[in-house]
Amino acid sequence: MGERKGPHTPHVFLILAALLLLASALTWLIPSGRYDRVLDAATGQTAVVPGTFVRTQPTPVAPWRLPLLVFQAFSTGSAPKLMFFVFFLSGAFEIILESGALTALCAWMVRRLRRGRGWVIPVFVGVFSVFGFTMGLTTVSIVFLPLGMTVARTLGYDVKTGMAMVMLGTNAGFAAGAYNPFSVGIAQAIAELPLYSGAWLRWLLLAVLVPVTGVYILSRAEPSAPVEEEPDGEQALAPRQGLILALTMGALILVVYGVNAWGWSVPEIAAVFLALGVLCGLAAGFETNRICVLLTNGCKKMMSGALTIGLAAALRLVLTEGGILDSVIHGLLGLVEQLPVWSQLLGMFYANVLLDLFITSGSGHAAVAMPLMVPLADALSLSRQSAVLAFQLGDGLANLVSPISNTLVSCLALSGISYPRWLRYFLPLVGIYLVIGTAFLLLAGAAGY
Repeated sequence: MGERKGPHTPHVFLILAALLLLASALTWLIPSGRYDRVLDAATGQTAVVPGTFVRTQPTPVAPWRLPLLVFQAFSTGSAPKLMFFVFFLSGAFEIILESGALTALCAWMVRRLRRGRGWVIPVFVGVFSVFGFTMGLTTVSIVFLPLGMTVARTLGYDVKTGMAMVMLGTNAGFAAGAYNPFSVGIAQAIAELPLYSGAWLRWLLLAVLVPVTGVYILSRAEPSAPVEEEPDGEQALAPRQGLILALTMGALILVVYGVNAWGWSVPEIAAVFLALGVLCGLAAGFETNRICVLLTNGCKKMMSGALTIGLAAALRLVLTEGGILDSVIHGLLGLVEQLPVWSQLLGMFYANVLLDLFITSGSGHAAVAMPLMVPLADALSLSRQSAVLAFQLGDGLANLVSPISNTLVSCLALSGISYPRWLRYFLPLVGIYLVIGTAFLLLAGAAGY
């Protein structure tokens, strides 16, 4: 398969740098203002008080101050905590992936399901969704793409079907995000909500997205001559691989229990995954030096996403220092208030769909969008949980459309499928996803979510 380059598009850092310059310019042009905020002792949330907006003295931010504010954003506030959270998780899963346990598990499942060809696609969509809704790992698609294509060819399906099984399965789980640390976790941290609260609706969403995705892929699967080859992997799960899978499952259960029973938040979860990475490395028989190298490699792979969080925090700092953050919120409020009450959440949802075309990192998108969405939701008397849901759906459902998505471009290059061909395949499903997202937001509004 020849490598194909993706469309020439600006790096996300260039987009955020342009936004920083724009924000600096706006602090000179937009009148400054401020909402009153109060601390809710019961919830610990600092909430905007609707109807308290007043004009204040202008404090414009000169462009030459931007480097200093970027450094301040990287070193203070919530950004450093969230950045190292991303590093710890990525490092842990680099070790788990290197052990081959997940690949062996998938290969084992293929051998069990091979005779029932029609079941393989929906089952694998469900399996790969686990990576998305528990770990937020969309980049795992790149790792498992060769396995997916081999499985498809072995079963007599085209390569595009194999690619879709892996990518769309993972993305369906990411969009539902019941325990996705990179999008839902960070968004809820910014919104000052208990981590992974409101999971019941996300589980319901997962129960809808996975079968819809599986049926869509099966309906669009094109036959090809089957190739008589087995997917890579051992004939049976090795004891070490079984132990690693058990440790991973145990860690996920511990995180869910800790969040719900002990009130764990970002630091505790990060600590669990750091320990998980080390234990899985030892269980795999890796030397300690190799464990350290793999942890470092995992951090390297998430460097772009982590730095995006810091740059997004700098954007908020510029708007705050310039006294226009609340002015922007006040302006958005005026626009959204023109919408019928039932459609205000939908306005947030579709705004995030558009934003996702330019900021494809879930953690970076949360860091950019949620500082605006939280006070906007407060001012509209909408729940913060619903605002997180609107962000989550906007970030996830159309996640594989943007031509600047590293995951998408890498998978297209590996599969030899062109970007226009992928769009023709995927866009009808995006339309279905948007209908589902709209329905769930209406449900959230009706249920007081």
